[in-house]
Order: sequence, then structure tokens, then C-alpha cells
Amino acid sequence: MADDDVTDVARILIEDGPLSKDDIVARLQAEGVPDAVKVATAGLAETDHPVVDLNDGRWVWQPYVVLGRILTHRVDAEEVTADALVVDPDLDPITGLCHHSRFQRLADGSAVSLAMPGWDDDLLLERGISPESVPESGVLLLKPGTLRALKIADGDLVGVRLSAAGVSLERVETTRPATDVGATLAESLPADEPSFLGSTVLELCVANPLLFTEPMPPLTDIVESQGLVRRYGMVARPDFDFDQWRFERDCDRLALRHDIEPDDALALRTLMTIYDQMSDMLTQLVEVPDEPVEDDAPTADDSGYGDLIAEFGAALAEPLLAELFRNETVGHGGSPAALGLFAETLEPQVPRSARVALRWLRAVALELTGQIEEAEQEYLAAESMDTEWPLTLFDLARFASDRGDAERALALLRRAGTEPDHPLTQLLEQHRPAPRDDLGRNDTCWCGSGRKYKKCHLGREQLPLADRVGWLYFKACQYVFVTPWRELFIDVADVRDAYLGEDDELPEDPLFIDAVLFEGGAFADFLATRGVLLPDDERLLAEQWQLSPRSLFEVQEVESGRRVQVRDVRTGDVYDVHERTASRQLRPGQLICTRVAPAPETYEFFGGIEPVALHERDQLIDVLDSDPDPVDLVEFLSRRFAPPTMVNTEGDLLTLCEATVRVNADIEPLLDNAYDRVEEDTPAWLDHVMTHGNSHISATLTLDGDRLAVQTNSERRMDRVLAAIADLDPSMTVLDDVRRPLSDTADVAELASTMPGSAPSGVDRDDPAVVAAMDEAIRRYEAAWLDEPIPALDGYTPRQAADDPTRRGDLIALLDTFPVLEGAVGMDAERLRAALGLAEPGP
Repeated sequence: MADDDVTDVARILIEDGPLSKDDIVARLQAEGVPDAVKVATAGLAETDHPVVDLNDGRWVWQPYVVLGRILTHRVDAEEVTADALVVDPDLDPITGLCHHSRFQRLADGSAVSLAMPGWDDDLLLERGISPESVPESGVLLLKPGTLRALKIADGDLVGVRLSAAGVSLERVETTRPATDVGATLAESLPADEPSFLGSTVLELCVANPLLFTEPMPPLTDIVESQGLVRRYGMVARPDFDFDQWRFERDCDRLALRHDIEPDDALALRTLMTIYDQMSDMLTQLVEVPDEPVEDDAPTADDSGYGDLIAEFGAALAEPLLAELFRNETVGHGGSPAALGLFAETLEPQVPRSARVALRWLRAVALELTGQIEEAEQEYLAAESMDTEWPLTLFDLARFASDRGDAERALALLRRAGTEPDHPLTQLLEQHRPAPRDDLGRNDTCWCGSGRKYKKCHLGREQLPLADRVGWLYFKACQYVFVTPWRELFIDVADVRDAYLGEDDELPEDPLFIDAVLFEGGAFADFLATRGVLLPDDERLLAEQWQLSPRSLFEVQEVESGRRVQVRDVRTGDVYDVHERTASRQLRPGQLICTRVAPAPETYEFFGGIEPVALHERDQLIDVLDSDPDPVDLVEFLSRRFAPPTMVNTEGDLLTLCEATVRVNADIEPLLDNAYDRVEEDTPAWLDHVMTHGNSHISATLTLDGDRLAVQTNSERRMDRVLAAIADLDPSMTVLDDVRRPLSDTADVAELASTMPGSAPSGVDRDDPAVVAAMDEAIRRYEAAWLDEPIPALDGYTPRQAADDPTRRGDLIALLDTFPVLEGAVGMDAERLRAALGLAEPGP
């Protein structure tokens, strides 16, 4: 989003906040800002700017609210050793600013960062901090030695203050009593629901400009002094029942998410609670097998619980609720063993109409634990209890499909009421074998059994294996979507979605599912688990597929609409692939990433066909050789969808970096020695860097009193200049450091307009003398280019590639992409070919 959006929203909140979104929109409209709703939405949604919503739905600009405030926290020995402060709840109203890039340095210039478990585990481990020991809200990582330098030890109070210079730390010796603050905090809380503590503190600061302007006891102590209860980052009045509140909230969410009645949501959440208790009990048995188990799961013997289980368990007779129960438990990574125990325990206690659901859940649990044949028997038992219950019939249809019995599977789907356009129904319809024309219904069956055809194989014919390849692959894909492998599929899809900006729940890109199946290991699991159900010839083919890894192939021959011949670049093996669609699009010489796997009498492409650029060939080979996980593989292959990155002459990502530094007054002569002075009214300097034999401006520095403004176009350059200034003036302080990636050419133009030498040059490009000078400069650049490492050649120089038979084709292909000049001034591919001793351009 544009910074102007944030500036408008920030200004309005600073002037008149807190404000609701509607109030912000009204202010923007009154000022004549176009698309006021869009600007407000963008400004409030921007994650790298400190706009915070309060408990009542109003918004504030957080730095403005906490400016001049100080919060305290009592540190322990582990925090001192690691220089890592636990932020919740004591410090979060201020340290929350450190999520944003402009507050990731303290007022003294030292770097700080908020590290969250699960997100920043590597960073935590570098400090010797176990991620499991870090609260969910994270810790503030300080420069090593910071707390000791402040003489802060175990049990001492540290103060975190926000001033105009930035966030700073200090040792706190004394605090003023906070009884009045605690009472005000308690009075501000609603009677029947909790409030976020951080937002509540911000609301109190808005109401009282003097609050927390001097050290007070930690927020933890203030909350406890009033007998308030705290959980989930929230605070509530004494005796508030967080468990009941959360239970009711969960019921409301279930009703809203699944569009079910409140009573059904209550029954569903109650049954989920029983399941959770059984899951905790089993976990305790596994983790501490010798300890007595606290079994809180209700049973029929418990007073009153028998009626409770019967009442809520009856809801499972409704297939929708039974399916939701499965999805909300094992569908989100819950324990199948707990599901089996739940079903076995409750089945005799629920009304007869609901027992089919409990038997079905037992079958689901067995299937998820890999006991496939036992699961099938339980599904059949459930069918015998209620021959029309749809969930049982659908799952039995899956088993019939895996066994290759399309007719039985279709019959079960019809009984289950499955729609004709369901993917499984459509697939089975495509694989129904046609009856034999040479046999009548009452003729002896062809198989030699002696039985009549209608009693034996009529309707049970099996298609040739070549016609069942797609069916076999579908069975493996279906396995992913009905098991926990589905979570990995979603993770893989999210990787490419990050490049494409799409928001589909289950994208249909064939690479996703194939990467989960083969690089992820789901196919091996499918074969080990459900292979027993497959026809023998399908199981043998599936075992061959496991021996067919994804690779990089060069297209050698193409017969449009029929076949493609490819060569495995890694092994040299050549394959003739039966392919109708891709053969109309591929061309000889093209590099593709895919899996070539056997099918009866031929080979086929699996997992989509990913085009590969020449300059990524060796990188992709390294990735494939490393046995990548599916996320890493898809991330690499998705780079082609990324927008082009804009870099400076040193190859750094273009980023608008602006910093303001407080320096000593005597630094001017030191800057004269280190940088090139610009003759202007205000003292200014340029930093230069040599790339490709030419000098380029890499930074501008402008001095105004004791404030030195620095501007660069990359983060590396800014870090380099700040380090150099620190060497010149060790007492320097970074007051502001803003870094904004440049996402498009308009941003680049904005940056260029602020740099020296950006004014129009007035050069006449039609002047023969100018043309001659430009041509001479380009020829010099061409001569240098021949010995420059080129990314498209994997870092080889053009001369090296020309001398290497394995690289020469890449070089020729690269030169073929150079535009034909036709009188224009530019790099001439013909001159370069001649200099490199190459023949005419390739086909």
C-alpha cells in the first residue's frame, strides 16, 4: 500500500483519535480524499504500521498514545542470561511497537526484535533459548550484555520507555503506588466478558495523559492486587469463569461457521469436550505411563452424566453433525485413538438411532490408524445397523473404488444420495466396464467358474490396466484429502498462492498433490496402508511409480497431439511419453520439470509440467538431488510467478532507506575525509561504489546541526554507511531508520527524483557525436561483459560458457534473446557471437 494512506490515517488518529473506522472515513471524505473507504481500510490493515484497535472497536496510533510512558517488568535470571524480556503482559503496550520495522532499534541504535515461538525458533536457539520455554506472545531480544550493562540482575525491575528518541531501557529503583491505577483498571472492565489487557491499558492512557509517565509496579502486580483474573492475554473481573466463557464462544463460532442451530452447536461442543478429555488421558498414558491417570471423561456411571451423554450423543444420528464432529476432531490433527475410545465408550450409552454414527466413527478411527481391513469390517457393521445412513455408504464406496469394483461403488453412492457431479461419481462412471457383446446373460461365464454370466462377471468386468492409470492416481489423491496429509497439501498450495495472490481453498494445480504424494511421502503411506485393497496389477504399477522420481528433462522431439521424447538431464535416460495436450505446446530444446512414470506400454507425465529457465537449470538439479520436501520444491518452482525484482548496481534489492542520526558537532571534517563533499549551501556528501568499471552514487549524507540525514537505495548500503558513521563517531545515536521496499517503477522514479543528478540532461540522442560516443561506450561495455559472471549462465562468464561444451547451448540461447537493433544503439548480438567464436544463432 502507499505510504500516503498510512500518513493520512496516522495524522487523523494523532489529531483526534481514538476513532472508529466510520469516523476516519468521514474525516477523509471531509478532506476530499478520493476513495476514502479504501484508504481507511488500507491504512488500518497495514501490518508494518502501529495502528491498534481498542476493545470498543476504536483505533489509535500506538506511538502517540504511549509516547512519554514507562512500563516496568521484574526480570528473572534466565531473562538476564539471555538478554530476552518476556513482554506479556507487563511490557506489551510499548514493546508491541517492535513488531514494526521503524521500532526495531532502541534509542541508542542497538537492534531489538520480538521473537515468537514457532516463527523465530532459529533466532531463539541462537540465544540458547528453548522455543518451548517462550510464552506464545514472545520475548524481546536485546543486544547481548544490555541488561548487565544496566546493572539489572535477577529480581530487579527494568523499565521500558518510549520517548521522542525511540524505545529505551532503564533500571528502575523505586515505583510509586498504583492502587488508584488498579482500581481504575478494575472499574473499566465489563461485568460479563473479558477485555484485552494491552488494549485496556491503551484506553486508560488515552483517558489520562499522566498515567504511566513515571515508574509504577508491573502490570502483573497491578492486576493481581485487584484480584482480577487473566488468561489468553485478556483480563476480567474477579471470579470470572474463563472456561465457561470460552465454551460459549466456541459454541457461537461453531454455529456461525457451519450454519447450524445453537442447540446443535451446544451438543457438538459438549461432545468435543468429552473427546478432548479422552485425548488428554491417552496423552498422559503415553508420556507418563507409570503415573496415575486423572480420568475426567464422563461415563454412564457418573452421576448425571449418563443422561447428558444420551442427550447430546443423540445429535450424532444426524449425518451432518457426525461429519462435523469428525472434522472438528481428527480432521484438525486430533488423535484417532481418542476417537476410537470415544466411539467405543459412548456407543452403548446413546439412543439406538445414533449408534450407527458411533460405529462409523470407530471405523474412521481404525482407518486413520492404518487398520484398513478392520475398518472395512466396521463400516460394514455400521451399514447393517442402518442401511441408508449416507456417511457409511460413501466410505464403503471409497473402499469398493480402491478394490476396482466400479459398479458396487456407484451403487453405494446412489444409495448415499451423492450428487452425479461428485468427482468420485464422475470418475467411476468413466471406468465402468462395458458388458461383453459375445455373451448372453444366461451363458456360462468366460472365467471358467461354471456359473452363469449374470451371476458371475456381468457388471464386474475390469478395464485393461492402461485404462485404469488415472483411476489409480485418483485413489492416491483421495487418500491425501481424507487423511492428515491434507494439511501438508494446504501448506504446499499456500506457497504458490503467495506468488500468485490467489485465495482458493484447494487449488487444482497438479504439482501440489504430486509433490505431497511423492516428495512428501503420502504415496508410500497410501501404498503401505491401502495397497492391500488394490487389484494386483495396480499395486505392481504403483510400486513402479515409487521408483520414478521427479527430474529435469530436455524436450528432444515432439509429435503434436501424440508424443514427446524427453531426455533426463540428470541421468541421460531418454523416454517416449504418450501425451496429447502438452505435445501441442512443448518445443524441442525446452527444459521442463516433471515426473515421467511408467504406464502399460508407454510413459506418462505426472505432477504437471513446470517450465524451467536456462539459468535455473543447475540450481534445480541441486534442489532435486537434495531430496527436497514438497514445500521447498514448490517454493523453488513457483519463483517464475514472482514479480521481477529491481536491484541496484551491486545486485541489492531496491529499498528506499532513510535514516536520521544524532552526531557530534565536530564530525564534519571526518565526513570530508570519508566521503565526497558536494558544494551546496547545506553540508552534504556522496558515497560512491565501483561496479562494472563505473562509479555510481550509493548514498547521500546531509548535515543539519547535530542531525545527519542518510539516504540509500538498499538496506546493505544503509547498514554499511551507519557502521562507517559509528566508527567515525562512537557516540552517534540513530533517531529514525525507515526502510521501504520499492515494488514498481513508479517507486523507483520517486527515489530517482530525490537523488543527485536526477534532472533531465538535455542530451540530443540524434546528434551524431552523441551517437558515436554512446556506441563507443557500449562497445567498451560489451568487451567487459564477455568476462562478467552472468546469472543466466549460472555465474559463468560468456567466454567460459563458450569454451565449455555443456554450457555453450545456454550461451547461444541467451544471445538469441537479444533484440535485433535495426539501427538502434545497444548491445549487438552479432558482435558478441563473433568475439566468442560462435556460429550463427541457433534455431
